[in-house]
Parts: sequence; structure tokens; C-alpha cells
Amino acid sequence: MAAYAPQADEPELIARHAVPVDHVQRRLLYAGRILVTGGWLVLTYTISNRSANAEHALVGLALLLLGVFLITISPVTNQFPGASGAGAAVADAVVFYFFAPPN
Repeated sequence: MAAYAPQADEPELIARHAVPVDHVQRRLLYAGRILVTGGWLVLTYTISNRSANAEHALVGLALLLLGVFLITISPVTNQFPGASGAGAAVADAVVFYFFAPPN
């Protein structure tokens, strides 16, 4: 027997069971997407370019894994405030490093 999932013709059930995404989850998802994209770009460049250093691959892998960590920790921010605080600090550092506000 499968679990019940509301259908598209039951909007009142969908709206009642929807959980709003708070600002910490949004920051973690935003920074995670940036890191996953950047890490993937570095890894694909390193694999396709034979003159690239091994350090580039290591940095790309680190960026990719950090982004995956931020994305996977975002749904449980309310249950684990310590981990979400550390993740939010990393997310803020990433966003402010790559997208610095104008002076």
C-alpha cells in the first residue's frame, strides 16, 4: 500500500501541508547551488584539460562536496540549530566572497 499524496485537484490539502522555506534554508540552498555549480565547472575543466594541475581537481571536489553538504543540511535546519548555524556561516561567507556588495 502506497502513502497518500495529495493530487493536483486538491489545492486545499497541498496548501495545508506545505512547509514554508525560511531564510536560513534559502541561504543554504543558494550557497549550495553556487558551490555545486562552481565545483562541477572546475572538475569538468580539469578532466577535459590535460595541462590542469591535480590541485584544481582537489579544489573542485572540495567545492562540490561542500555544496552538497549545504544542500543536504537545508531541510533539517529546524531540528539541528548548531549544524544549521555553522552551515549558515559558511553560506554567508561563500555568498559574500563571490558576490561582494558594492563599496
